[in-house]
Order: sequence, then structure tokens, then C-alpha cells
Amino acid sequence: MLQNGPKCKNTSKKRILHLHQSIAMKRRSFLFFGGSLAAASSVQDAQAKWAFESFLNGNQSDMGSLHFEALRELFPLKSDRIFLNNGTMGITPYPVLHAVQNEYKNIAENAAYPAHNGSLEAALANIVGAKAHEIGITKNVSEGINHICWGIPLKKGDEVLMTTHEHVGGCAPWLHRAKLDGIVIKTFEIGSTAAETLNRFEKALTSKTRAFAIPHIPCTIGQILPIKEMCSIARSKNIISCVDGAHPLGMIEFNVKDLGCDYYAGCFHKWVLGPIGTGWLYINEERLSQTKITHVAAYSLDNFNMNQIPPMLSDPINKASRYSYGTFAGPLWVGAEKSLELYQKIGPKNIENQVKSLSGYLQEQLLAIGDGIQMLTPTEDISRGAQIGFKINTQKTKKENPNSGFVNHARSKGIILRHVAENGLDSIRISTHYYNTRNEIDQCVNLLKEYAFS
Repeated sequence: MLQNGPKCKNTSKKRILHLHQSIAMKRRSFLFFGGSLAAASSVQDAQAKWAFESFLNGNQSDMGSLHFEALRELFPLKSDRIFLNNGTMGITPYPVLHAVQNEYKNIAENAAYPAHNGSLEAALANIVGAKAHEIGITKNVSEGINHICWGIPLKKGDEVLMTTHEHVGGCAPWLHRAKLDGIVIKTFEIGSTAAETLNRFEKALTSKTRAFAIPHIPCTIGQILPIKEMCSIARSKNIISCVDGAHPLGMIEFNVKDLGCDYYAGCFHKWVLGPIGTGWLYINEERLSQTKITHVAAYSLDNFNMNQIPPMLSDPINKASRYSYGTFAGPLWVGAEKSLELYQKIGPKNIENQVKSLSGYLQEQLLAIGDGIQMLTPTEDISRGAQIGFKINTQKTKKENPNSGFVNHARSKGIILRHVAENGLDSIRISTHYYNTRNEIDQCVNLLKEYAFS
């Protein structure tokens, strides 16, 4: 990483100046990642392409902040916005936007119905360590969790263990099934460390526990939970493991086979920066035939015959893609595949290092405020991802409703954060992706100090 000394600062400024001069010289239309671009956006496209080339031409062993600052040109986000809410959605970069636009244009010009060819499933499977037939494409995480929840064989009185830090999309299907089928939802509090969380998890299991449904990284405070160890314990007790994976893809490296989970539901529109409305579902091949399918249509089965007496319908295909049924948003799938390509080109480990470096810096700045801040996200590296959750100490500020108040105040200043109201937590969550900078974090923290403590 680049150091913070005066000499390095001057060198960085010179390199940034050179970069922008080069960008100005290269403002022309071109083919970006093989896709034709509209002339109206050629200036931004040229900036993005040159920024990406500058990143790739940098020293791969020294991915300093300068290279990631150059990558900011890949994003159309307005320069007067500081976006620190990637946990809700990622900013879609130009390559993905253009892939979607071009595919919609291709369909309109050539009457080219989208092809369900399995390329997106294969690309994702390669990244998360699954087999292509274990991957299905969905609209979002909530849809994947619904398939999991209603597909698992459970009967009245069976217990499902969850946390008290669930997103509505992660818990609503299970709570609804509890109302309809009489399954029992049990919860436990996550701990301040991975070891404490694992201990509480194990103690919460009972002889009636048939499944756990837990987020890999809760949306509330961004804590990375010890899912691999949880899955190992569950497997030893014949308990089904269901993971809400809304956040990890694009933030941290992980392998579903290494985690040992039975089910995993994720999305493309958050950290991997794909289009809104694209998600994915992993079902371990050993569980596929045991998982009930409640919705069927084209692509989920091989054959049907309404002329036969009685009419015939074949069994669903033994692939997770059976959950990707009917007409689908082909251009969005193309965009999702492009987002995976960009993720691979920049480098998963480079991205993980950068986002965790930024969140670590943010956490340090918040902790330096002292007892005015209550830190909710653990400081231990294995439990901290790219999101920091905290509260403003109401005893140290004159503001009423300071947490929601600060989020609204920050938004009025062009800094977008998230207020976490779920389950009465009333906290603030800040997400840091690779398009963010330490300077943006400083601006946010300074605004917080001015708002709450001056």
C-alpha cells in the first residue's frame, strides 16, 4: 500500500495529475470490453476505460489507493455524492450498464429472445466453488430464501434457529411458514467475537432443531459470522444449513463447498455491482432431489403433454436452474455476468483487501471519538467486513433521535448512509466499497462530530 508520508503524497498527486491529463487526451468513442457504446457517453466511457487500463498497468503487488481512486472513473455516480450505503445496493459501473443496454438493444433490433444457456451459472459457480448445476438464478436474495424455506421438508413442531439480526427478506419466509405450517422459530443473540457467537449458536441448538437459517454477514452491523464452523456443527447433528448470503459476493472471498452449507442465497446487485433485480441460489447437489419445488414453468422441467389422457408433466430437472423458470430478464443476466468479469479482472483478493482496509480506517476514526460512540461491529479481523455499525451515545449529545437524525442530515449534505431500524436496533451503518476513499470517510466522520458533539 502507498504510505502516508509527504514524499509519497507528492508522488501520488503527480501520478493522479498525469492520469487525468491522459484521460483528457483519450476522450473518444471506443469498444469497451467488446461492447459498442453510445456516442452520447463517449467521454465518460473513455475515462472509465483509461482508468481501468491504468489500474491493470499498475504494480499488481502494490495495489495502493491511487489505483482504486482511478477506478472511480468506472462509475457514473455524481461527483457531489459520497455513497456509503453499498450494503443496500452497489453503484452499477459503466461496463455493466453498457452490457445491459446493448443486450436490450440487440433484442429490440434482432427479435433475439434471451438464451437460457447456463453461462451465468457457470461463471458464478467458478467463483464460489460450486458446480454449475447447483446454481440457479433468481431476482433477489428474498426469492432464493423463499425457495429454500418452502423446499425443505419440515413438519409442525420442527425448530429453525435464526439470529436477532435478520433482514426482513431473510426472516419473513420462515416466519410465514411458522404461521401456516406450525414450525417453530428460535433465535439467539450474536456475540462480540466469532468464538462467542459460535458458542451461543451451539447452545441454542436443541433436539428439535431441524435447520438453521442465518446470514453470513448480517445487514445490521456487517459482522462476518463463523458460518463454516456453524455448518460443521449442524452437519454433525444432521441439521440443515441455510445461509442468507446477501453481502459476501464481491466483498470477501468464500467457497460454498468449503463453508459446507446445504443452501446459500445471494445477489449480484450489492457488492459485486451487478444490475438491480438479479440474484442467485446454491443448492448442494446432495440436497437437490430432496428439495421441494413449488413453482414450475419453462426451463424447470423437460416435457409436458396436454393431449395425453390424463395430461402429462415430467418431473422437474435435477438442477438448481429449475428455480429459474419462465421468461427471464436476459439483459440483466448479461449485466450480471459482466459484473463477475469485472470482479475477476480487478481481483477478488485485491477488492477484499481494499474494502476491509477502508472499513478498518473508518472504525479507527469512530473509536477515536471516544465514549460518544458505541461500536457494534467487532474489531477483530475475522469478524469485520466492509460495513461498520455503531450508535451515537444519547448521553453525549443534545440531539434527539441522533442516529436517524444524523443519517438524514448526512443525506442532505450528499453523504448517503443507512439507518438500521430493524428489531429496534436504531443504529447507523456505513458501507465502504473500493470506489470510496479515505477522504470521503474523513468527511463523513467530521460531519458526524460536528452534528452530534459540537
